[in-house]
Amino acid sequence: MKNKKLIDQLFRSSVFFVQNEIKVSRDNGKESPPFFCVSVPKKYFNRAVDRNKIRRRIKAALNNIDVKANGNYLIVYNNLDIMSYKKIERSLTAIFKQKN
Repeated sequence: MKNKKLIDQLFRSSVFFVQNEIKVSRDNGKESPPFFCVSVPKKYFNRAVDRNKIRRRIKAALNNIDVKANGNYLIVYNNLDIMSYKKIERSLTAIFKQKN
């Protein structure tokens, strides 16, 4: 997602879910399939290699789980350690089951 206005709106959104230091903000858009934006703060991970690794794991987990929802989502990773793929997948699954 590259729409800066939409990303700013997602950061200001008050609707969010938190599970294992992963925060998911939601915008009630009508887009189907849903759009996802993944954010890993540079404050916690100075090396771009680590940030990209986390982004890849989150995107792979999103492709692997079946998300049946509309709208736009912002996923912010706030953990200080790099979580395993399985743990990220379990967290995202719990968040999206909780949401529905």
